[in-house]
Amino acid sequence: WREMAKQVAHEIKNPLTPMRLTVQNFQRKFEANDPNISKKLADYTQTILQQIDTMSSVANAFSNFATMPAQQNETLNVVEVVQMTLEIFNEEYIRFSAIEDEIIAKLDRTQLIRVVTNLVKNAIQAIPETQENKLVFVTVFREDQQVKIAVKDNGKGISAENAARIFEPKFTTKSSGMGLGLAIIKNIIENYKGTITFETTLDQGTEFLVSFPINK
Repeated sequence: WREMAKQVAHEIKNPLTPMRLTVQNFQRKFEANDPNISKKLADYTQTILQQIDTMSSVANAFSNFATMPAQQNETLNVVEVVQMTLEIFNEEYIRFSAIEDEIIAKLDRTQLIRVVTNLVKNAIQAIPETQENKLVFVTVFREDQQVKIAVKDNGKGISAENAARIFEPKFTTKSSGMGLGLAIIKNIIENYKGTITFETTLDQGTEFLVSFPINK
């Protein structure tokens, strides 16, 4: 938590510097009779609003992590919920597979959707935009009284340095998707006595495997 607090402070300080410089610059160069004053004011305002939005997203992420909603368990078909969740994505290279049409477990529907959405978003972001033959493969299956969800991509993989810290509750402004998202879903999964693991190979891809006990 100490490391997390330091990271939060760092992410909040980052936008403050350009905000301060923008205001100082405007104050120093302000000239009421400047024919371009409206354009300059719009540019300065846009810069400050962008930085405010950045700070707001950091605050929201921290708030979401700190206030996990209570679990509302219900008996549901995990295969159906996962398949439905994938329908929100527009990427045509996402593939779904399930050996069975129905695997019943007692879980919170919203939190299950959150887990799947987060992992699929990460998988999409792990694939470079310029890469050809993109693939995200989502599989649901039953094994040893567990329902398992695998999310595999053929992206850039995870470095050894990042792999060692991937589930730490830390903030990031990068688009890698690592940070609070994975910390939150790990929390959700472990609350169900489940597990989340991953295997990765640089420049070949990553596969996350989530396991939930089947408690009907």
